[in-house]
Amino acid sequence: MNGGSDPIRSSIAWLAILPASPFADIVCNAVLHVPSPAWLPLVNLGASAALLALAYLLPSARPIRGYLRSITLLVLGYLILRQVESTGVWRARFGNAAAWQFVLADSLLELIPGVFLALSLVKSGLTRRDVFLTRGNLRAPFPMPFGLPSGSWAWLGPFFTFFLAGPLVLQLMVTVRPDVHLLQRALHGFPLALAFSVFNAAQEEFRFRSVLLGRLVPVTGAAQALWITSTLFGLGHWFGHPSGPTGVVMAGFAGFIWGKSMLDTRGFAWAWIIHGFQDLVIFTLLLMSGR
Repeated sequence: MNGGSDPIRSSIAWLAILPASPFADIVCNAVLHVPSPAWLPLVNLGASAALLALAYLLPSARPIRGYLRSITLLVLGYLILRQVESTGVWRARFGNAAAWQFVLADSLLELIPGVFLALSLVKSGLTRRDVFLTRGNLRAPFPMPFGLPSGSWAWLGPFFTFFLAGPLVLQLMVTVRPDVHLLQRALHGFPLALAFSVFNAAQEEFRFRSVLLGRLVPVTGAAQALWITSTLFGLGHWFGHPSGPTGVVMAGFAGFIWGKSMLDTRGFAWAWIIHGFQDLVIFTLLLMSGR
């Protein structure tokens, strides 16, 4: 069923990404220039629950109830994550920790919303293939615009792996400011960087793309589902790496490519590989940062 033309359904699907992203934190930080209030995660959860309730009241929104259940459980996981990060133990350990240590710990902590998102699949009827948790066809065609001949992910995958890394390095040179004198530390930390990249890329692809695409594509259409998940992924990087407005655009574009790879190949592999390489670059430069 493709309900992408239904304006109410589409509007609710788009609105749902706001409480599932740091949108309100961005407004507090960049627009109002005030700290995010401690109760903000509760407001986000309430907003997600309200949209889910609305979907039960509006017959036209019925097809996206599964998507909204996934979003609501995801937001609940984020609330618990924020509670952990507000504890004295966490602040004492990571408040002044090196950037790479915080990023590693935060990635592990993001298993919490990932687990809640996975729970939303219980009794959903969705298969592993429905949520792209298969390797997929790594040589699948890539439809080209303007009537151009189709490309192939066999060469587009490696191309995007390195193409996306170029702007990423430039942005991190400004925001992270790696020190070439710390190259030796990065070399020693390469096994840790590799482990981080494999793990973090997998959990982010699951959390930002596979489940949500699996929920959305049948009811909003592939194009809209791709834009929604890419926007969510971009907003999620305002405070991350890459960061700020340029980080949002860069992550949103990368998320679009990774989501497209899932849709074209019907699998997880290219998104995981390309994403993992970007995370390897990020963690390596963080190891070379004095922060």
